[in-house]
Amino acid sequence: MRTLYLCGAGNSEGVRLALLINRAQSRWDRIVLLDDDPAKLGLRRMDVEVVGAVGLLHDVDPDMSEVANLVARTTRGRRAVRERILASGVPFAQLVSPDVLCDGVSLPQDVIVYQHVTLGPESALGDGACVFMGAVIGHEARIGHCCVVAPNAVINARVVLGEGAYVGSNASILPEISVGAWATIGAGSAVVQDVPDGAAAVGVPAEVFLPGVDAADRAEPTGPPDAQLERLIEAIWRELLHVPSVDRDRNFFDLGGDSLLAIRGREQLRRMTGLDVALTDVFRYPTVQSLARHLSGPGAPTGADALDRGLRRRNSMLGRARNRP
Repeated sequence: MRTLYLCGAGNSEGVRLALLINRAQSRWDRIVLLDDDPAKLGLRRMDVEVVGAVGLLHDVDPDMSEVANLVARTTRGRRAVRERILASGVPFAQLVSPDVLCDGVSLPQDVIVYQHVTLGPESALGDGACVFMGAVIGHEARIGHCCVVAPNAVINARVVLGEGAYVGSNASILPEISVGAWATIGAGSAVVQDVPDGAAAVGVPAEVFLPGVDAADRAEPTGPPDAQLERLIEAIWRELLHVPSVDRDRNFFDLGGDSLLAIRGREQLRRMTGLDVALTDVFRYPTVQSLARHLSGPGAPTGADALDRGLRRRNSMLGRARNRP
């Protein structure tokens, strides 16, 4: 019995893609999910069951099995899971939607290409690359290892994405631009210049934020941040990232954040406090402490009353969520 193992139960779109391919091509007798979260054991996505952790791959017959990596929330997380799969010796399954035209495109075995993607002639995808629904990869573009291109993003002609680059939903990169390794392109951004390794590009036109440049380097206030504002930002991030705690010196994006979550967090903070928080602030100051310090600077409309109301409202919302049946 030939089995397809799908790593990552959080991606129901990937499950649906695998089922779609199997209906068209009859490649597998059985499809199952693997996830390291023990709470997900027995969970079903699109009627596909979680049967164990990723480590289960070491116990299966590689001659009768294939595996696909559905992890795509962050490119570093995607690469980490890919390395574990490689260590198991189970071969990768190429998941490319049947409606995608692939003539003249270089596609390794370990790629995932979702429905309604356009792949230009003489374009090339690297090992572990993932291209989501509706995205456009222009002719002669090069997509690096473990890159993720989110829904409806447009990668124009001869663009080069370095290893691990993440391109957010509805972003557009102009022709012949180079995006460095592990760089992030924010959702809805228009990239008109090269982006260095590890940098973030956000906005229309996109502003580039270099790695390692924080509030102090930008001559922002260096005094202690508002403690209440820190607590509120920390609470919002915990909820967005689904984590029990957030180190105030940890980078939002290293914790699993992406450009869409940054947008949501910024909107929550603006709505709850009345602060004029720009989306670019989250990329410039990606830790709880640096963002709170920036927003606590001279002239920033923090206001103790607004922060108190925001904290009370946030605590009330979290309390209702915990008590919900």
